[in-house]
Amino acid sequence: MQEIRTVTVNRREIPVLISDEKEALLAAKTAGRAIVGLWRPGQEMEEISAARYVVENLADVTEEFLDRVARRHLGLPWHICETERLVIREMFADDFDEVWTNQIGLGLNSVEELQAYTKNQYVFYEFGIWALVEKESGELVGVAGLKVPEEIESDHVDELVLDVGMGRETLELGYHIFSRFRRKGYAKEACEAVIRYGVCELGVGQFLVRIDKENIVSKRLAEGLGFFAGN
Repeated sequence: MQEIRTVTVNRREIPVLISDEKEALLAAKTAGRAIVGLWRPGQEMEEISAARYVVENLADVTEEFLDRVARRHLGLPWHICETERLVIREMFADDFDEVWTNQIGLGLNSVEELQAYTKNQYVFYEFGIWALVEKESGELVGVAGLKVPEEIESDHVDELVLDVGMGRETLELGYHIFSRFRRKGYAKEACEAVIRYGVCELGVGQFLVRIDKENIVSKRLAEGLGFFAGN
C-alpha cells in the first residue's frame, strides 16, 4: 500500500509518502522525501523501520500529524500549542540572540549549541524547552517547557510536585519570562498550557518544579498552578 498526501508548510507544498512497503519507504528515504510507515497487524517492525513516524491506521494521519512530519523532515520548528496571547513553539537558530541576551539557563552559548539542542532534544524526546511568542507583536517573550528530571542535591532549592493521576512519567516543568515582559501573567498562561500538553499529548502523570528558596514569586506561581511541597 502506498499513498501520498500533501501538506502546506510555510506556503510550500510537501508530499508525504505513507506506506507499509519496505522497498517503497527505503526508496523514498534515500530520495530525501518525507515518509510515514503504516504498520499492519502481524507485520514485522523491521519492514517499516526506515520511517521515523509510524501509524496503525490511516485515520491517525491528521493534518497536524502531517505538518509535524513535514516540519521535522525540513528541520523546521514544531507548533506546540497556543494560548489566548501566546504561540508556543520549538526554538530554532533565529531565536539565539534573544536566548543569549536573556540567559535562559540551558547553557546555550552559540547558535551551534542551540541547533544541537533542538536537533537532539526535540527529535529524540519530542519535548523540551519551547519558545513563547507574543501573538500581537511576534516577539519572543520567554521560554517554558519540559525536561527529564536530573538527580540534584541542593539546600538552596525547593522541590514541588503536581500529581495529575493518569500517566506514569514524571517531567520537570521550567519557565523563564524575559524581564521586559514580566508582570503580565505570561508565566502562568504558558505553564498552564504546557501542563495540559504534557498530560494530553505526552501522558505525563506527575510534574516537578525546582525553585530557589528565595524566589518567592516563582513559588507562588507554582502553588497557584497546584504544585505542593514533595516529601
